[in-house]
Amino acid sequence: MSCKLRSLHAIVLFVLLGPFAAGCREMKVAPVSGTVTLDGNPLKKASVVFQPEGGRPSFGVTDENGYYRLGYSMNEEGAEVGSCKVTLSTALESGDYGSKKSKELVPPRYLKEPVVVEVQPRSNTIDIALTTTP
Repeated sequence: MSCKLRSLHAIVLFVLLGPFAAGCREMKVAPVSGTVTLDGNPLKKASVVFQPEGGRPSFGVTDENGYYRLGYSMNEEGAEVGSCKVTLSTALESGDYGSKKSKELVPPRYLKEPVVVEVQPRSNTIDIALTTTP
């Protein structure tokens, strides 16, 4: 078989089998959304950060219903697949000089020891239910 014919076979195999090989790869980033509650009530305007071990964090903010959707980059939503520590806070600081932070509603124990969740290689709904009493 000539060199040109072998190259042609390799290209045909790559074109035909490439999509199957790509489908077998595990997703690095998967969509994540959910609801954050405190004692059963929506936690409004809370920052939500998913921090994978050794990876890049994802960020979101809860709306009036406690709903969040994570952003991984400017062009991609979600979080890295695997175990993530979740940091939550309602103490937001505006950029104005002399401005005050808003009140922190997240109980101190969650600030000391973040919630740990597992992001799966598919679309994820991860609800986080916080309580004021242990």
